[in-house]
Amino acid sequence: MESTISFSPSAKARWSAVFSLFMGVTCLISAEFIPVSLLTPIADGLSISEGMAGQTVTSVGALAMLTSLLLAPMTRHTDRRRILLLLSALLLVSNLTVAFASNYAMLLLGRGLLGVCVGGFWSMASAVTIQLVPQKDIPRALSVLYSGVSVATIVALPLASLLEELFGWRNVFLLSAVPGLLSLIWQYLALPSLPPRPGNDFRGMRSLLSVRWAATGIAATIFGYGGYHSLFTYLRPYLEHGLALTPTSLSVMLLAYGAANTIGTFTAGVLLNRNFRFTMIGMHASLAAMAVILFFFRDVVPVSLPLLLLWGFFFGMLCVGWTAWIALTLADKAEIAGGLSVAAIQFSIGSAAAFGGHVYDASGMAGIFLTAAVILAVATLLTVTSFSFYRRDTGKKL
Repeated sequence: MESTISFSPSAKARWSAVFSLFMGVTCLISAEFIPVSLLTPIADGLSISEGMAGQTVTSVGALAMLTSLLLAPMTRHTDRRRILLLLSALLLVSNLTVAFASNYAMLLLGRGLLGVCVGGFWSMASAVTIQLVPQKDIPRALSVLYSGVSVATIVALPLASLLEELFGWRNVFLLSAVPGLLSLIWQYLALPSLPPRPGNDFRGMRSLLSVRWAATGIAATIFGYGGYHSLFTYLRPYLEHGLALTPTSLSVMLLAYGAANTIGTFTAGVLLNRNFRFTMIGMHASLAAMAVILFFFRDVVPVSLPLLLLWGFFFGMLCVGWTAWIALTLADKAEIAGGLSVAAIQFSIGSAAAFGGHVYDASGMAGIFLTAAVILAVATLLTVTSFSFYRRDTGKKL
């Protein structure tokens, strides 16, 4: 399978359109992870357990997974601009539904709508971005797009925690609708017509999954993200209850966590260019090792806090790594590969949150740390296997 890009890039760079997608990504990821820093107040407000509140991430993941798999094949004749605008509008509906939720079912409905937005937007974002700039600007444009994840990580967790202290968790979701509206308007003004590309059907998806190194790499993605999110979903309860941080210290820690994630995102580019295979395997193994150390030192603040910052740092690298893996090996199948990748990631996030909720309610953070360690150890083995299959099947070394 060739790794050259088969899209037809734009003759001129449409940077305003690229940055409108960046803002869309930032709003989506912020909305997805806001509950991580609001689990406790949401649980108290709706009279549910923190484990149940954490499983609102599951509803996002389940709908995002289905949407990312089905959207491209089912809309293969529809202008991508219309779909992106519809998804951005649905984000507003999701935030408002959560803000006015009167019970757990309504909360899950609002989060489920967000899942449709996340799955659809992410599955098309990379492929659309490639069409908005000349080929020489594609790497730069993609880096702009994916930096939205880091910005969301920095902004969503600490800002949501701070705003919740001032205005309550419902108003956090109301306020988050404002940048979502601005993003929708910007995309409406900046995005050109984006005709669908050929090959976005279920046959192309099945063909891709029949390639063993691709299937193994997607499995590694599932376990990598799953191991990370099994801990990340319950970060606030751990900081608040396990380490007894004050509200101010909690906000500072979440901000530092987001900054560490961003540094990891930018560091990944340098390390991946030097030795892609070693860096990919090393980041998964490092996360597994840190989960084991956190299990043994979970009550020791001077040990736990630096390790959590490293946890955020390595996840920033992991996000870039699996995106780069698609760009290096599957660029000629960008939209289908993007859909499968998003489905894999959202399946892992949802599964980790669902399983982690039961683990957390039963055994607290001790169980969460051990669960993350096991899942990430499997991810490391699958990553090694994927690279081995790729070299055997293509004769190329990553």
